[in-house]
Amino acid sequence: MAAKTLTAEQKQALAALRKRMGGISEEKRTRLKEQTTIRKAIREALAKGPVTVPELATAIQFPADQVFWHLMGMRKYGLVRETGDAEQYVRYGLVESDKPAKSPEKKAVPGTAAAGATH
Repeated sequence: MAAKTLTAEQKQALAALRKRMGGISEEKRTRLKEQTTIRKAIREALAKGPVTVPELATAIQFPADQVFWHLMGMRKYGLVRETGDAEQYVRYGLVESDKPAKSPEKKAVPGTAAAGATH
C-alpha cells in the first residue's frame, strides 16, 4: 500500500498541529519504529511460507511472546491466517490479497439525505 503524498499546505497544517499538541515523544517514536521493524520482519519471514510461532521467533530473532503478540494483531486485521497444525503448534501464513482491501462502509446519519429520506 503506497503512502499518500501530502501537499505543502497539508504538511504545514500537520506540523502546526504537532507543535500545538506537544509533538511525538521520543519514547513513542522509538516504540513505533520497533513495531514497524518486527512486523516487517514477520511479513518477510511469512512470505517464504507458513511457520509456527517458535519457528518465526527463531527466524527473525525476537522473543516468541513479542512475535505472538504482533502475529495476533496482524491476524485480527486480516493480514495473517492460520494455515494448519504442526505437532502442538499452529502454522501461520500471509493472507493472499489479489484485490484491494475493502474500505468500511459509511453509515448514514439519521435525518440526512444519505439516510434514505423519501421525497
